[in-house]
Amino acid sequence: MQRIVGGILVLLLGLSVAAAGDERGDKPATPTEQYQALLKEFYDATHVHFTATTEEERKKAVARVDKLPLRLLELAEKNPNHPIALDALIQVVSQEIWLEINTSYPGWGKHSPGARAIALLLRHHLRSDKLGEACRRIAYGFRQECETFLRTVLEMNPHKEVQALACLRLAQFLNGRLQRLDLVKERPELAKRYEGLFGKDYLEALRRQDRAKAVKEAEALFERAADKYGDVKVPYGGTVAEKANAELFEIRHLAVGREAADIEGEDQDGKRFKLNDYRGKVVLLYFWSEY
Repeated sequence: MQRIVGGILVLLLGLSVAAAGDERGDKPATPTEQYQALLKEFYDATHVHFTATTEEERKKAVARVDKLPLRLLELAEKNPNHPIALDALIQVVSQEIWLEINTSYPGWGKHSPGARAIALLLRHHLRSDKLGEACRRIAYGFRQECETFLRTVLEMNPHKEVQALACLRLAQFLNGRLQRLDLVKERPELAKRYEGLFGKDYLEALRRQDRAKAVKEAEALFERAADKYGDVKVPYGGTVAEKANAELFEIRHLAVGREAADIEGEDQDGKRFKLNDYRGKVVLLYFWSEY
């Protein structure tokens, strides 16, 4: 879950946003200027949310964000053939996911702007060579439409680079959803919120799935990504193979319940040891460093 939350914060806060442009008098703003203004409003509101010192300030910031996905969706629907439409639809999904993860926002339920945006992405942009960013952002989601999008892009997009990212992101989505389901089991209040956000039937269906089978599918997709698309570059550094193999190592060796990998080190008294020396015993490992 920390990876998911950390990733989403980088995803939504790590980008620079240009201002909407110069004063234009009565001349209507272009679609690009409208998009830039809405994006700036989002980043201004999220900055307030994270720096707020009172709950009232945070509520006001969330109320500002609440209005933006529908305005971005409207912008994309009014300008379906404009290059900015794709970016606007991606932002609709991203901002809804931001609200889901970073706030207690109750969501839109069946009237989700993100779900509508995903439908438009599949209808108008499925064969685009620019869907890699959409795959990256949608992988942070939880709802069924996110899974449908990634599977459809993997199967039907003709571009190898997009297929590669769809395969990697689908595996990450499935693995991340499993981690969030584990949290839902431990926290009844989170389960109730998820029922409101994504639907009780959907959540119940996920609870009934065979977890071991779901893990195997995620592993198979990571393996497929590494074997078939391994040399494809991933935005922001690395290759598909490097990312997929790192995820596979975590699943197979670092997940709860897995046998810990053997390590060798020096204890606080300067004595060398191996973890295997304590097999069968309860061991607490405390890692620290000095700079």
